[in-house]
Formats: sequence, structure tokens, C-alpha cells
Amino acid sequence: MYKRIFLAYFVFLFLAVTINAESAGVEGCYSEASVSCPGLRLTICPSNDFERIGDACEDGHIEVWVRDVYSGEGVPFVPTTDFWLQACDPAQELCLCVQSIEADSITSGLPGFEGRTTISGRIAGGGCVLTGGLKIAVQGIVFKTGDYCEEIICLDMVVVSPDINADCTVSLSDFQLFCMSYNRTEGMPEYNGCCDFNDDGECSLGDFSFFAQHYNHECWW
Repeated sequence: MYKRIFLAYFVFLFLAVTINAESAGVEGCYSEASVSCPGLRLTICPSNDFERIGDACEDGHIEVWVRDVYSGEGVPFVPTTDFWLQACDPAQELCLCVQSIEADSITSGLPGFEGRTTISGRIAGGGCVLTGGLKIAVQGIVFKTGDYCEEIICLDMVVVSPDINADCTVSLSDFQLFCMSYNRTEGMPEYNGCCDFNDDGECSLGDFSFFAQHYNHECWW
């Protein structure tokens, strides 16, 4: 008896996820996204061995509310793999090892929380985003705001990685970029904030040690 009930429940959940993911159109202007800690600084690596967003600050996470294109109401059961992040500034970029960012759960279907989920895990990839923040998209729809839906929502985040050149491999080319900034401090022409992994205003031995621990790391799936 109980097995049948559980089986029926999981069949219902599977159908609900499938139907909502395929039929509900995500609206970028109604949807919302924010970061729990403004200025959150995150270190990522292609081998996925750096900190979680949740560890970058106390209770660190990206909060997302996915809303429907027709009604503006929350879209429940959006799969965890339908989320995407990239730099708002086109001059900066991230190299992601997978095409999506894993959300903590499917979007909620609970009353008052429909369409809500969070992102607090690790990001496997490389690149450097020091200014401008990150934009988020769900099912290919970038979240926007403004009277005419013309302003991209940019999450207040900074991302650094030993994969400085954003090719998803920590290699000799990254080391060459690091060497150009070594022993330079903030304000000097040669200083590159992308090489200042510990955010102390200088590219020093501590940063070199940090880089060396992840040399030759690359995407492994």
C-alpha cells in the first residue's frame, strides 16, 4: 500500500517537473535574483576544488525567483540544471566546465515561495570578473529590470581563479600572466587584481603558493 503511494507521488513529481519545465515560459523582467552578501568574492577552479558560494561569506548564496511570462507568478519545479551565470561586462568572461550552474534544488512549489531556489554550491571553471558583476539566466532568458526591461540584473559578485585567461585549464599561459603581476601592489601599472587571490592588495608569495597548488588543473568531466 505504502509503496504504491510513494510510487504515485514520485510519478506525480516527475510529471510536474517535466510539464512545468516545458510549458512555462520564463519571463526575464518579472524574475528576480540577488546575492546574500553584497560584494561577495568567490574563487573558482576548473577542477571544482575551491570554495562553495555558501562559504564565501556567512550564509552566502544567490537567491532566484523564476516567474512566468504570462502571469508573472512563480514557476515551480524548474530543474536544477537550467541556470547559467556570466560576466555582465563583455570585456570580462568566465569559462565554465559545464553549460549550467547547479541550483540547490528545483524551484519551489510551496504557496508563497513558488519559483524560488538558491545557488550556494561550487562553480567549476575559470576566468576573472573584478567589476560589473554577474548576470544570471534561466532556460536561456537573462534576468532584466527597469521600466522598459532594458537593464540587466547584475549580481554584486567578484570572481577570481588561477585559470586567469579563462580557457578552463591552469597552464603555462596563466603562469606567465601571474609573473607579470608578481611583486606588484595595487596602484602600480603592472598590478593585476586577477592574480591577487587572497585580496590583500598585492601579488605576492602567498598568491604564488595558492596558484602552484592548482597548476595543471583542468575540467575533469
